[in-house]
Amino acid sequence: MDLLKNRVAVITGGTGALGRAVSERFLEEGARIAVPWIVEAEVPLFNNRIGSRFGMSSVFLSKVNLGEEEQIARFVDETVRQMSRIDILVNLVGGFWGGKTIAETTLAEWQAMFDLNLKPTFLCCRAIVPIMQKNKYGRIVSVSSRTGLTGAGEFAAYAVAKGAIKTFTASLAEEVLADNILVNAIAPSTIDTEANRKSMPNAKHENWVKPEDIARTIAYLCSEQNQVTSGAVIPVYGRA
Repeated sequence: MDLLKNRVAVITGGTGALGRAVSERFLEEGARIAVPWIVEAEVPLFNNRIGSRFGMSSVFLSKVNLGEEEQIARFVDETVRQMSRIDILVNLVGGFWGGKTIAETTLAEWQAMFDLNLKPTFLCCRAIVPIMQKNKYGRIVSVSSRTGLTGAGEFAAYAVAKGAIKTFTASLAEEVLADNILVNAIAPSTIDTEANRKSMPNAKHENWVKPEDIARTIAYLCSEQNQVTSGAVIPVYGRA
């Protein structure tokens, strides 16, 4: 399988549960990957899954706070120095919080959802899109959510932040289409991860979407097989 052969991809959140599946799929498809990380405990899990199968010669790992512009700029510069260019950006960084009505939600809690979900996507796109424009090639995929498309009571901060990624994706897609850069998002429902199983032990886990299935969708959107889809949000709901 060579959907992404010789492409260079930045995968934010690439050491997380979904990120490890996406990183693995991209390496299977022939890409080289640059993965910024922030959670120390995720790195051994990444190394065990990725390094044991592929080695690390096609991987650049770097500790980066994706809420800080200067750190992103250094990471992007180092990625280009080591890998010559950036063809693909996958924005997986995000987080979930809820369980309060809008009236109960503090301003800090509201802002935190935007800082965790929308801000890294914006900052990484702003840093990397000029490189893609110079090369007249790029593929970008970000992560919205099912809740972001529909809204949900007691999860407003999360839903609105994820919904904003839908609008951001459509806006950026229009700006860069003439540069041969296709920009899309995916909208998962509940993802079948160990953490989600622990937090919802009585749910029907078999109906949740698998990280590996999401990874296949992202790989297609980031490949040259995708020549026409841009500005879209692709549902990846599983059977939930």
